[in-house]
Amino acid sequence: MESKKGIIIFSLIVIVLSLVTVAYMLSKRVPMNDEYTVGNTPGNLYNNGIFLELDGTVYFSNPLEYDCLYSMTPDETNLKQLTVMKVDHILGAGKFLYFNLDPSKTSLNNDLTGLGKVSTFYGLYRCEKDGENQKLLDRQKIGSMQLVGSNIYYTVLGTDKGLHRIRIDGKDDALVTSEMLDPSCALDGKIYYTGVDLDHNIHVMDTLSDESTSTAVVGNIWQPIIQGGYMYYIDAAHHYRLARMNLQTNEIEVLTESRLDFYNMNENNIFYATSESGNQTLRVINLDGSNNRVIAEGVYHSLSLTSKYLYFKPFGVDNVIYHVPIDGSAPVSTFLTY
Repeated sequence: MESKKGIIIFSLIVIVLSLVTVAYMLSKRVPMNDEYTVGNTPGNLYNNGIFLELDGTVYFSNPLEYDCLYSMTPDETNLKQLTVMKVDHILGAGKFLYFNLDPSKTSLNNDLTGLGKVSTFYGLYRCEKDGENQKLLDRQKIGSMQLVGSNIYYTVLGTDKGLHRIRIDGKDDALVTSEMLDPSCALDGKIYYTGVDLDHNIHVMDTLSDESTSTAVVGNIWQPIIQGGYMYYIDAAHHYRLARMNLQTNEIEVLTESRLDFYNMNENNIFYATSESGNQTLRVINLDGSNNRVIAEGVYHSLSLTSKYLYFKPFGVDNVIYHVPIDGSAPVSTFLTY
């Protein structure tokens, strides 16, 4: 009897240890995303990816705290600091965030644990949405990036320059092309990008078909955004004006005659900044170019959108950011994160 009892106890211990081991392994597993997942909007990424809204939380690079990663609700409450290092090109899906870490700025608040305490080197990082359990995916200086499905596409500056790809678990890293392509615009598993080395046409890379490429639109076209059956873009051949093309008919509509410096858009409006002589303004228009109106006088950049606000920065001032409700319910004011 004692022998049987000992065997039972031993077996139970083995089972418990096995369950604990499996649970631990599952907790560390990186689940793959749906193949149509994208990490942020192209408009936000064209503006340096300093804001991301994901699952009811806004993640942002806080200019009042050395551009460190913060989180808050869309109505700008419940602020939390997540890193002590500067971040940009913030992406997210599922349980993880991804971002480019730049150690050129460091917060004086070094009381954080986890990610903020150990992230002292530049590169592409992954962490959980509370800023914990950081992992370096690639030690590179990065220019732009986008999450497409379970892969991050990112441009590398320096000796390994070009468009790279790495899986979100840190595996299967590869150089896609030595051409410095911006992967910010992605939809349905495809990346829409402007050619750099040979032309400035819009090309399409199918990430679901061995990254095969084709030409979509011929021209001198930059920063495409695909929305509602249209391709919106900056028409560099015509004074960098904003235009859109109907993807069914190929009909082109000119939306502004002004030269654009930056733009971003949501499902209702397009926001753009121009520094033309005599017309240095931040403006908003309807999707068809109508109802053009001024939001603020001055020269601005980093136009970033959430479900509630438009955020933007003045040129020449690093630690200031303004915001305005996208519904126009309040005037422009300084965004204060304290």
